[in-house]
Amino acid sequence: MASRAHMLDEAISIGQKELHSLQAGDVFEAERLARSRERLLDEAVNGLSGEHLKQLADKLVEMKSLHDRITGEARSLRQSLKQDLGSMKRQNRRIAGYSFGAGNMPRLAKERFVNKKG
Repeated sequence: MASRAHMLDEAISIGQKELHSLQAGDVFEAERLARSRERLLDEAVNGLSGEHLKQLADKLVEMKSLHDRITGEARSLRQSLKQDLGSMKRQNRRIAGYSFGAGNMPRLAKERFVNKKG
């Protein structure tokens, strides 16, 4: 039982590192940490009876709270990325409009016209 409690403590520690990685924007490190945290949690909880789960309830509640914070940070990071991609898409459209207005015609538009001379 003590080893399972130690596993949960280690999973909480990994979860805190994962949260810091997400806050720093390092999603690849956060993913690696999430996988190891998942493996540890599966090992710690697998095959436990209800009575033993009650003994580890405080650590499991702490883990759930940490998981909620990690999920919230991941959602805000995703939303930020979505906004950045949207603004880049609008900027690319604007630049393409300037380019077309300056007389630069896209290759596909040039190939649509028939050359009557040749």
